Amino acid sequence: MLKDENTEKDEKYLLSSVYNTLEVLDLLSQHDGLGIAEISKSLKLSKSSVFRMLYTLEKKDFVYKTSDAKYRLSVKFAHYGSIVLDNLNIISIVKPYLKKLVEDHNETAHLGIIDDDLDVIFIAKESSTSSIQMTSRIGKKMPFYATATGKILLAYNLDDELEKNIKNHVFIKFTENTITDYTEFIKLLNETKERGYAKDLEESEDGLTCYAVPVMDISGKVIAGISLSGPTVRMEKNKENILNSLKEISNEASRNLGFKK
Repeated sequence: MLKDENTEKDEKYLLSSVYNTLEVLDLLSQHDGLGIAEISKSLKLSKSSVFRMLYTLEKKDFVYKTSDAKYRLSVKFAHYGSIVLDNLNIISIVKPYLKKLVEDHNETAHLGIIDDDLDVIFIAKESSTSSIQMTSRIGKKMPFYATATGKILLAYNLDDELEKNIKNHVFIKFTENTITDYTEFIKLLNETKERGYAKDLEESEDGLTCYAVPVMDISGKVIAGISLSGPTVRMEKNKENILNSLKEISNEASRNLGFKK
């Protein structure tokens, strides 16, 4: 009975078009090129459906069509795969440093990256044992302009295209301290890079302060941010010690990722 209920639930939420498209991708990953008829026969799907899926995938550069009308996976998957592997590598290297930050300061530590929409995503976290701490979870998205991690990632990667994206972004005021002016924010990013760390002074949440530092890869590109967050009173009181720890860990983590000054 339980199995039937679960099956019904799966079918209720399953989007067949997406499921079938992923089936096509899985099939292509097992062969060195397949034609529409071959895919249709293997997956028991109509040729017209397979054609539309492949046409869409080709438009998005997930597959390409060879001269003999066979379809193959494109190198775009290598790009996504490298991102996943890089993130896993970063997490394994940085995780001990997050734990050390929590041991030394008993505040919540995060490792964050930024996506194409300029959202900050936390990919690793170590929690404080304090009853008062930042409410967050791995995978949570946060606005770049109201987070220390977002600022540190943008500050070190700022170029004309990124400035344009920032200018076109809709800024929402979360607290009285949230910076929503484009010119002021760009000025802040330049100051952030100059001092080597970023601040969130109750800009995303009242009573919460956060400091963040960059993590660099072998090429010197800032690919992630390490942050420490906690109640403003505690963070301000221990600011100097916290920043010293963050800067030291920034250097060590970057060295372990191959960066050399």
